[in-house]
Amino acid sequence: MDNIDIEIDSDEVLNLEQQQYQIGYQEGVEQSAKEQYLEGKQFGYQTGFQRFLIVGYIHGLIEKWEDNMSEYGGDGVEKKKLEAIQGHLQQLKSYVDISNGDDGLSLNNDEKSVAQFEVQLKKARNKLRVICQLCKESWKINEVDKLIETVGGTMQVSENVDDMW
Repeated sequence: MDNIDIEIDSDEVLNLEQQQYQIGYQEGVEQSAKEQYLEGKQFGYQTGFQRFLIVGYIHGLIEKWEDNMSEYGGDGVEKKKLEAIQGHLQQLKSYVDISNGDDGLSLNNDEKSVAQFEVQLKKARNKLRVICQLCKESWKINEVDKLIETVGGTMQVSENVDDMW
C-alpha cells in the first residue's frame, strides 16, 4: 500500500465555528445596514409629507382669504382692516413660499434648511393667528393646530442633549 501523507490543518477544523460566526455576523451587518437605509428613507418621505401637508393647508387658507377679500372690507375702518389683512397675507405668503430664496421654505434636507423650516413654520403659525383674529375666524387656526398635532404628533424633546439621556 501506498503511504499517503495527509496533512490536516487542525486549526482550520477547530475554527470552523468561528468562521461560520463571522459569516453570519457579516450577513447580519449587511442586512441591518440595508434595513436602516430603507427605514431612514421612509422616515424622510413621511416627514416631508407631513411638513408639506401643513404648508399646503396654509396655502389653501391664503387662497381662500384672497378670493373672499371683499367679505372683510368696506368703508372707513373696515378699509384699514382690509389693508392690514392684505399686508399680513403677503407676509404669510413669503413665509411659506418655496421659491422665495432665503426668506421662504427650502426643499433641502440639511440641518440649516430644516432649522430654517421650523423657524418659518412658527412665523407662519403666528401670522395665521393674527389674520384669523382680524377676520374673526379663530376656528381656522384651531384647525391648523389640530392638523399639525395629527400629522406631526406632540413629542416633547429636551433642547439640551445632556438632558435627553
